[in-house]
Amino acid sequence: MGTLVCLIVVGGVLVILGGLAYAGLWRSWTRSRYPGQWFALFWLGVALVCLGVALLCMNGPFVWVPLVLMPAFVLCGALGLWMALDGARWATPGWYRRAMRR
Repeated sequence: MGTLVCLIVVGGVLVILGGLAYAGLWRSWTRSRYPGQWFALFWLGVALVCLGVALLCMNGPFVWVPLVLMPAFVLCGALGLWMALDGARWATPGWYRRAMRR
C-alpha cells in the first residue's frame, strides 16, 4: 500500500512540474539542452497516477476503475516517452512552438 501511495505522490509531483512547464509559469528550463523533455514530465506523471490509482482499486468495490485507468496509463506513458525522445511536437503548447521558431 505504501509503494502505491509513493507512486501516486511522485506522479503528482511530476504532473505539477509538467503543468508549470505547459502553463509557461516556469520558463527558465527553456535554456536547457533538451527543453522539450520537460513537457514529458506531465504525461509521465499522469501515467504514474493512473497506474497507482488503478492498482489501489484492483481488489476493491470499484473493479471497473482499473479497466478505465490502465488504457489511460498506456496512452499517457507512450505519449510521455515519445515527448521525452523529442517527438510529438504537436503536443507542446503554442507559446513554446512560437518561441522555438524565433
